Amino acid sequence: MKYLITCCICFFCTGVFSQQKTILFTNGYWYNGNSFEPQTFYSVNGLLTKTKPGTVDTIIDLKQQYIIPPFGEAHNHSPDTEIEFDIFNERYLSDGVFYIKNPNSIPFTTQKIAHRINQPGSVDVVFANGGLTGSGGHPVPLYKYMIETRYKEAIKGWTYRSMEGNAYYIIDSKEDLEKKWPFILNDKPGFIKVYLLNSEEYEQRKNDTLYNGRKGMNPKLLQLVVSKAHSAGLKVSCHIETPKDVWYAVKAGVDEINHLPGYQVLWKEGYPASYYTLTSSLVRKMKKKGVHADPTYSLAATELIETDSAQYRMRRQVQQQNLRLLKRFAVPLTIASDSYNQTSKTEAEYLYQLGVYTNRELLNMWCITTPQVIFPDRKIAALQEGYEASFLVLKENPLEHFQTVFKIQLRVKQGKLLW
Repeated sequence: MKYLITCCICFFCTGVFSQQKTILFTNGYWYNGNSFEPQTFYSVNGLLTKTKPGTVDTIIDLKQQYIIPPFGEAHNHSPDTEIEFDIFNERYLSDGVFYIKNPNSIPFTTQKIAHRINQPGSVDVVFANGGLTGSGGHPVPLYKYMIETRYKEAIKGWTYRSMEGNAYYIIDSKEDLEKKWPFILNDKPGFIKVYLLNSEEYEQRKNDTLYNGRKGMNPKLLQLVVSKAHSAGLKVSCHIETPKDVWYAVKAGVDEINHLPGYQVLWKEGYPASYYTLTSSLVRKMKKKGVHADPTYSLAATELIETDSAQYRMRRQVQQQNLRLLKRFAVPLTIASDSYNQTSKTEAEYLYQLGVYTNRELLNMWCITTPQVIFPDRKIAALQEGYEASFLVLKENPLEHFQTVFKIQLRVKQGKLLW
């Protein structure tokens, strides 16, 4: 890290830096959402300002490097327990990811890390708590597995039956929703998560145990869920698998689509590529309703075992086709990996390789759109007066060399220099 720090303070004395109240950042090029321009900023009480304070504790010469807002992760389920929290926290911060949206978690475990997150030296997280699904729907079987593995130490003494009403809520009817809604709100979710999977086959799958984990809530109930959530001031994120799921979600008025068709093409079940292809009319409706999406397309590379390269190429073609359509209609996308041991860096790399979006478009998705979606009421994702003094320093211009975003030189969060 090549910085000139005056006042005779060693750069690596992070304990000293955490006590500084005012820092001058000079000789840097700051991103304005379109280009980089030379500016000078002060960090005062964790906020950016151009007004010189009475006292400056530290001066940092940025050496004509490039400053961008921090990144967001719009869909991940870590950190969610005390187990290995430090590892997850460092991984996110190392990748420049300061803001996380967790669309399904257990309040009992997330409450135990509440004092360790949303701090200048840690990641900021918003939780949906348990999601809403149907009997036998996703993620019910998944938690049956996780209680014996990932959550074994975090929730000792819990059984599979303990998951309902905590990790998820089974909603099969209006009566179920009315009965359980007060308990859903009582855990103070940051937003509501619902699950739709292959809605076009809902009637066929709902009572068939062979489809356990591959079905979701009755799509006809979704509009009522959205109405209740919006009345409570909560936005709704909807897990989808197919274009029909997207259609139901948009019709019901959800705010966010989790995944995009083609993120896990189930070729072995005989569905053709066209089954996962979006249409112009559907994407136009997404734009009209103000719905945004996190593709999580990198899951095709990180969590699926490829046995046929032809299938892999075809999956990528479906993804590229869908993304081009979304780009054509200017539907906002957020960056998300949905991979417990990865960060949104994985998705950013994957989308870059798909070659659909320009460097500027990808950068804005990751450091502007995604953080703003996660924390819409905070002054983040912009380097301007009165906003949080949180940013990343890059050696090269990412508009010209996008991969420089993976080589962060310095991380600053709310006026605290991390490393």
